[in-house]
Amino acid sequence: MTTSRFLASFAAAAALFGAGAALAQAPASMAGCADDVRHNATRDSITYQYRGKAIPALFYKPRPGTENGVGIVLLHGFMGLGGHGPLFDPHAIQLASRGYTVLMPSYFDARPWRQRFNGDDMKEWSQASGEAVRFLASQPGVDPQKVVLWGYSLGGYLATDGSLTDYGAAAGAIGVSAGTDIFEHASRGSRPIPILLMHGRSDRSVSVRSMEALGRNLSVRGATVETELLDRQQHELDAPTWCHVFGRTRRFLETHFLPAPSA
Repeated sequence: MTTSRFLASFAAAAALFGAGAALAQAPASMAGCADDVRHNATRDSITYQYRGKAIPALFYKPRPGTENGVGIVLLHGFMGLGGHGPLFDPHAIQLASRGYTVLMPSYFDARPWRQRFNGDDMKEWSQASGEAVRFLASQPGVDPQKVVLWGYSLGGYLATDGSLTDYGAAAGAIGVSAGTDIFEHASRGSRPIPILLMHGRSDRSVSVRSMEALGRNLSVRGATVETELLDRQQHELDAPTWCHVFGRTRRFLETHFLPAPSA
């Protein structure tokens, strides 16, 4: 496991959920992407239960009657929900405005972050993420067979590896900037689900080679894996690339989980 190079910016996100709670009261902001649509969704601060713990989350719902049946659990990275929530919030609003039901949990509340994390930490975070999938699958307007895990960095590893565990429940997964540099010991279990990996071509924190190793592991365990390298991008992506990532996310979901448009 190699974690030290991820930690330089972690101290800036002291409160794991503080920024997330504030977001729940703030007006929705545009993602700043060329294909942004008019807001047609709500954002609420909620909790769901995991092993007797109340896990905070941001819950994005399309306007009633506009749901497309697909649910997305968005997993933050090492900076927690307080660090990555503000980054993902406008994109989550855009997804919900297009009919997707989105949950962004603070999975560190299931087991507090510590710098030298181990397999027990990974399993707990993964299981808490799996419970978020089950919670979202139970919500009105969501097809229980169409809930997908999406994650960035640590969250990307949890989303992709975790979706293939014996306790995995997601119908598909997307991992951004994720690889075996984050954690070297893949879990067990296999499931035939589609997975998309997107990675910065110039990422020096999580190498492209480690993303490819993760992809091979997922393929051996039954997943159908797609990969895309993002030109000139480091581990932290720039704003235009985030627009591309979420656009690519939508195309992946449309291909695998939404009916083809009628001729």
